[in-house]
Amino acid sequence: MERLHYVDPKGRERYVELQSKQEIRNEILQAWLRSAWVYPMEGPNAQTHLRLTPGGRLKIRRKINELEESLGENGSELAKQEEAGTLPIEREKLELAMMVQAYTSERRFIQSQGATLGTPAVEMEDTGTEGTE
Repeated sequence: MERLHYVDPKGRERYVELQSKQEIRNEILQAWLRSAWVYPMEGPNAQTHLRLTPGGRLKIRRKINELEESLGENGSELAKQEEAGTLPIEREKLELAMMVQAYTSERRFIQSQGATLGTPAVEMEDTGTEGTE
């Protein structure tokens, strides 16, 4: 973690802790785990994946709408920026992008298992990367 030094308008020295995008991402995922929005599941090749709980899916759906309104941003657009690596390091925007990615991939997984779901809160275009992980 880096520290940024600056002098405020009153002449006082201040320090701000700068976090990397990965550190922020890890904090967000840990918060989701603590809130029981996600649970770990072992996938192919002994990889651990996080799945949304049914309650987590509902809470994330609501939170996506709240964040889109408060930020004035489209979650799907932020998720596309995150996938392209162009999303600025801003916690709320990163969390919104992660929520859209998690919500969308969970819906795709559930539908791939033959379940029928209602209208999605948000949709992302399929980028053709399915099955490459």
